[in-house]
Amino acid sequence: MKKLMILLLLIPSVSLPTFSKEVWKEPKLGIRFVKVHGGCYLMGCPKDNPQCYFDEKPQRKVCVGDFWISETEITVEQWKRFLKISGYKPDQKHLWGCEFTGKPTFKQGKDHPVVCVNWYDAKALASWLKKQHNLPFALPTEKEWEYVCKKGGASGPDPNRMNYWSGFGGRSGKDRYRFTSPVKTFEPNALGVYDVLGNVWEWTEDWYSVPGIPSPKEKKVIKGGGWETQDKNVRCSVRRGIDPKRRYDTIGIRLIIRKNELSVY
Repeated sequence: MKKLMILLLLIPSVSLPTFSKEVWKEPKLGIRFVKVHGGCYLMGCPKDNPQCYFDEKPQRKVCVGDFWISETEITVEQWKRFLKISGYKPDQKHLWGCEFTGKPTFKQGKDHPVVCVNWYDAKALASWLKKQHNLPFALPTEKEWEYVCKKGGASGPDPNRMNYWSGFGGRSGKDRYRFTSPVKTFEPNALGVYDVLGNVWEWTEDWYSVPGIPSPKEKKVIKGGGWETQDKNVRCSVRRGIDPKRRYDTIGIRLIIRKNELSVY
């Protein structure tokens, strides 16, 4: 039995948020996970917000338990390491803006978020990690994802804090990136999680539905906005429904572990 080291990091800074975070580094791929203490919050968008879309309403109180979330989106380097070690061979179908699975038509560095991966690719990664460590790796539910976004103190679109349309459409502030950016280019949120908003959209576990309206299980919810997202859609409650088979150059992966403590495996 190997010990999983939990590092307690206190990160003070003049410009960064000051927070105390618990971090566990997954040893196979080097993915860092941050502990999130659960709680209750208002999910969705207030009815008096004119930017709200119909599927963000009504705003309602929901609660989540404790979990761990990957500090960054899964990177190109981590994805390639997963493919090499696991032997997973994704098909090359349903590609949108992609040369093949995991590779967009634009250039990326190893520390950029992997894109051109579909929901099933993300689930395959979580399933493989679960088998390696006997830990409940998963995609976040929409409730869990939005909790991290709101609990982390996300504000509106800011080209000095995130990669979104400001770079793609004109390049302003710190957002000098036309496409994806390295995962730790911008400051983390108050929980120590990077790129919750912007850079790439992220798959969640949930089927897309509209509250109060029967919806067929055809699409999965993505959250967070990406490098191509316009200002009005860079918000925690914004959601989109996407065919889980499709691979886009704007969608990536962030994982969670639903476990209170990480000590042994």
